[in-house]
Amino acid sequence: MVQKPFGEARVLFIPTAACDDEAKTIAEILYSELLVMGFKEENITIYNLDGTLSEAAVMSYDIMYLTGGWCQHLLEIVHKTKFDSIIKKFVFANKVYIGMSAGSVIATPNIMGCFGEPDRQDTEGLGLIQAYIDCHCNMKPDPQEKKLPLPHIMLSSHQAVAVSHSGYELIEETSARHEVEWSNPPIVGVNVFVKQELFGI
Repeated sequence: MVQKPFGEARVLFIPTAACDDEAKTIAEILYSELLVMGFKEENITIYNLDGTLSEAAVMSYDIMYLTGGWCQHLLEIVHKTKFDSIIKKFVFANKVYIGMSAGSVIATPNIMGCFGEPDRQDTEGLGLIQAYIDCHCNMKPDPQEKKLPLPHIMLSSHQAVAVSHSGYELIEETSARHEVEWSNPPIVGVNVFVKQELFGI
């Protein structure tokens, strides 16, 4: 999807959703993952949606990566800064949008969708995928698919949804799959990332 070697690609890394210590730690892990994959540090810009980048500057990147954290906070900032229109132009220019957790939920028509709650104007998402996304489902004791107006996609930590002009498909890395021991569950989500030992942390 990037259409060029990772070492040449420019990444706009947006950790705005990471409002607490856990989400910030996971954002750091995600940043480290990019380096492990071959993206160059000098080609990665951390941007916190503070309005310092123009639309033209944003459009010069190949990848926009929004991390996880507080979904509603992220959406409020995206709307407040009118960054939603820039994201849509970015995607429609055939560039790559990556959403991790909260970053994926705001790509849906409405972030309240997977909760089965009525759509509200203030929770309106980007509408980049015509489905509701529910993340970290392997961290829930008994996740159940809901009957909703749009498909309810339930993602575990080793899964992702690849979206293109032709639709979307579920992809997964089976070697990264792990089971949660519910008699002694992880205290925070960070433990799950570290347990996978992707970065030697």
